[in-house]
Amino acid sequence: MKARDLILLMILGAMWGSSFLFIKVSVAEVSPTFVVAARFAFAVLTLLVALPFLGRLSGAGAVIPDAAKLWRPMLVLGALNAALPYFTISWGTQFLPSGTAAILNSTVPLFTVLLTFVLPALAAERLGALGLIGILLGALGVGVLVGGFDGLGGRTALTGAGAVLVGSASYATGNFYARRTMKGVPVAVSAVGQNIAGLVLVLPVAVFALPDAVPSLPVLGSLAGLGAVGTGFSLLLYFRLIANVGPARTSTVTYLVPVWALLYGALLLGEDVTARALLGLALILAGVAGASGMVRLPRRRPPPAP
Repeated sequence: MKARDLILLMILGAMWGSSFLFIKVSVAEVSPTFVVAARFAFAVLTLLVALPFLGRLSGAGAVIPDAAKLWRPMLVLGALNAALPYFTISWGTQFLPSGTAAILNSTVPLFTVLLTFVLPALAAERLGALGLIGILLGALGVGVLVGGFDGLGGRTALTGAGAVLVGSASYATGNFYARRTMKGVPVAVSAVGQNIAGLVLVLPVAVFALPDAVPSLPVLGSLAGLGAVGTGFSLLLYFRLIANVGPARTSTVTYLVPVWALLYGALLLGEDVTARALLGLALILAGVAGASGMVRLPRRRPPPAP
């Protein structure tokens, strides 16, 4: 990976890590439903402004005609890969430090592997022993985090963690659905389409979640940052990296997001970075490394021919 692409990868991790900071600030004043609607609105606006550049960024052709032919799967993706996880993560982050929410959200690859063991249709994609070890390590990491929730509100924090994990499972399910229904569709098309579809799905509900008063400037800035930076601009950078280094190397950003989120939470929100959080992070990321296939067991070499 070239130095320029490595820098872009770090910036992408910083952008996605900032999402948890923005969510934490926003849910202090407005409802999670309104946060999701504002996130979609700013993200879609950002992506539409950048629409002429999306084809060049991802190697795709025209975006609008393709999306128009795929409106039904786009709605499903908008629900699984955007609306549902955006809501559950926003709701859960009300009761958790932003860094803890980011660590829990990094379990998406673990749920992806778990689905291959649960669903017979995905049996061909199983990773075998490493996949199981990864799931167990990740579960242990989650257990380590949950074990420290007594000081965070106990049952309330546990409920928030469960909501974030539901969002991770939804992301994993949406990724499999996208792979089955979006073959041959440029990633830019599905990304833009699912955000537009998510906005369509959320708007009717968001009308009933309008705040009673105009949010403060920090919250308005966080909502704009969540949509424009944490979702819109970060997707553009994501497309660029996929075009430069491929999806496998780009996926290593999974390891950077919770680290950035912990850093933002500590520096800007005064959140404690505990030894338990670091241990949970290490276990989860070790599980992700095994479950995602980034670490492989050495193969035995066949004996030399006589």
